[in-house]
Amino acid sequence: MPSYPRVRKTKSIVRQFQKVATTNHYEVFFSGFASLQKLRGYISSKAPLVSNYFIGRDLGLYCNAAELPATSFATAQIEGNRMGIVEKMAHSRVYTDSTFTFYVDSDYRVLQFFELWQDFIASGADGQVSKHEKAYYHRMQYPSEYKVDTIRIQKFDKDHFRNVEYTFLNAFPVNVTSMPVSYEGAQVLECTVTFAYDRYYFGKLDSLSRTSSVLQQDGAAEAGASPVSTPSAVGNTGIAGAQKDNAAEVTGSENIQSDKSFSSETNKFVPNNPTGDFHANPSSGNIA
Repeated sequence: MPSYPRVRKTKSIVRQFQKVATTNHYEVFFSGFASLQKLRGYISSKAPLVSNYFIGRDLGLYCNAAELPATSFATAQIEGNRMGIVEKMAHSRVYTDSTFTFYVDSDYRVLQFFELWQDFIASGADGQVSKHEKAYYHRMQYPSEYKVDTIRIQKFDKDHFRNVEYTFLNAFPVNVTSMPVSYEGAQVLECTVTFAYDRYYFGKLDSLSRTSSVLQQDGAAEAGASPVSTPSAVGNTGIAGAQKDNAAEVTGSENIQSDKSFSSETNKFVPNNPTGDFHANPSSGNIA
């Protein structure tokens, strides 16, 4: 028996379409630059007008177009589990870059901010070769020096009561598009910036959770161990920690080798073994 569509009057569904979300109510927030002291010092030395107040309060208001983040799953194809069926299973979550468009103010602070941010990322060779020399080259800074903790988009409607939030974690600008200028009709100069980020968080984060030390924790402690915290980005901090652990292992092995006792049976120095010393000569006894 065929199933027919249900009949509904227009007035019964009008209220549903009067409560749809619009695209022109949102706000963008940049936070976490205070912890990037090297980046802030670089920008402040070259553009004093780009202050912390401008970055935290005014910059987001100049954003006239933004993109809510997109995500997808990278999948692996599985064949043979079921005859004639090809299955796909997710193995990684992929976060695509997001693009923001900003109005450029008459003081060019917006343009200076993003240009100097990118200039700082490639400024690892500063002090070695002058930028004015032909042999100048670029060396990238460590990610922990230029990745900002959070960029947040709050999407709301005209009543301001219902909203959703997206928080980009460890973001930085990977592309600043060209900005054409001409003598034709005057228009507002716009700067389009594409951001890359490690991941995003959907939902509201309180002020405590937005701090870098909390966002980057690996998890709760297990079996009484203290939680392990990672740096905000992979950089020299993580490398130094690994080298420190390796040095501790080498030191421990040297202590074991130096901790020897004299055995009267074999007239040889053998290492102490709390679970029972093995015989110094393996051929003279069986090792179980």
